[in-house]
Amino acid sequence: MVKTGFPQQKLAERMRTIRFGLIGAGVAAETHARELRHVSGASLQAIFARSNKKAVAFAAAFSVPKAYCDISEFLADPAIDAVIVTTPNGVHLDYSVAAAKAGKHVVVEKPLEITEERSRRIIAACRDAGTRLFVIYQRRHSKAARQAKLDISSGKLGKIVLVNIVDNQYRPPSYYSSDAWRGTRAVEGGGCVITQSTHLIDLAQHLVGPISSVFAQTRTAFHDIETEDVAAAVFEFANGALGTFSSSTAAYPGQRHLLTISGTKGSIIINGEHDQVVFRQTSEDDIRQDIPPAFSFADPVDPRDYPTECQRVQLEDVVARLLSLSADNDPPELLLLAARATDAIYLSTTQNRLIAIDDKNDENWCPPTEVPHSC
Repeated sequence: MVKTGFPQQKLAERMRTIRFGLIGAGVAAETHARELRHVSGASLQAIFARSNKKAVAFAAAFSVPKAYCDISEFLADPAIDAVIVTTPNGVHLDYSVAAAKAGKHVVVEKPLEITEERSRRIIAACRDAGTRLFVIYQRRHSKAARQAKLDISSGKLGKIVLVNIVDNQYRPPSYYSSDAWRGTRAVEGGGCVITQSTHLIDLAQHLVGPISSVFAQTRTAFHDIETEDVAAAVFEFANGALGTFSSSTAAYPGQRHLLTISGTKGSIIINGEHDQVVFRQTSEDDIRQDIPPAFSFADPVDPRDYPTECQRVQLEDVVARLLSLSADNDPPELLLLAARATDAIYLSTTQNRLIAIDDKNDENWCPPTEVPHSC
C-alpha cells in the first residue's frame, strides 16, 4: 500500500466533522453512542455487529442511520471516517487492522489488545496505512488525574517514592456466564487485571512514568473461569519509585478504586473513575484536602452503572486531533504502557519470577525477560 498521508484530509477540511462507525454493539458501544451525541464535530453514522438483529436494534435505540452485519460493507462505506472498536479484547486486532487498511482512523476501547505483540501489530497497520490510532483510557482525562499530573510535574509532591493501586471490585458469577468470551484466555486475554485494572495500570504510568519491573501473583479464587479474579503485585517504576497493586472481581461488595501517589513533599489520592481527589496535601499548601462529602468507598457492581463524562472528554480530544490534520500518532511506548505491564504481570505469576520490562522503544523490542527473584 502506498502511503498517501492523512486519510480523508480534504473531506475533513471541508466538513469539519468526523463521521464515526461503531464496531460492536455491547456495553462499551452504548457508552460511545451516548457520549458522541455531545461531542462537537462528531457524528455517529453506522453500527456493525455480527448479528443483523442486534445491529438493527442498536441502530434503532441510538438513532444510528446505518446498521451492518457485513464488516466488508461497513468498512467500504465512504460516509465513515473513523471507527471505534468495542469488541471483546482478543478480536481488536483483526477489526483494527482491517479498518486501517480500509483507510479509516481507529479508536480502540481499552485494552489495545491482549498482548503487546498483538498491540504492536495494530500500531504497525495504522502506521503503514497513514491512519490515526487512539486507545480509550478515559481515566487520564479526569480533573483529578490532571491535578495529580500538575502536582507531580510542578514538583509539589517532591520525589515520588511510592505508588499504591487498589482496585478491589466485585462481579457476580452471572457477569462471566452471560458472555462466553469473558474469563477466557483466548478472547478476554486475562481476567480482572486486563479488563478492569488496565485503567489504573495505564493511569499510574501516565502520571508517574513507566513500570520497569514486576513481581506478581494471581489466583482464580471465586469464579468458574480460566483467568484470574484476584491479583497482587509489587512494581518498580523507572524513576525509582516502588508500587503496590491489588486487583479483583471477587472482593465483595466491591470498593471504589484508589490511586495513591506519595512523594517527599506531598501525597495525593484520586479516584479517576468518579473524578474525585480523595486526599491531597503538600508541604507548599496551607490547607489539606480531605475525603469529599460525596465520596463513597462502595463501588457499583453493574458495569453500566459508572460515570462516562471522561469518555466524552477523551472523544472530544480525539475529534480535535483528527480535525487538526496532524499526521503523527502517539509514540508506541505511550500506546503500549498498559500492555507491557500486563504482559509482565502474567509472565511473573506463571514463572514465579521478578520480571524486568525492557525499556527499549524501538521496533525490535522483545517481550519481558525473567530476572532472578531477589526479594
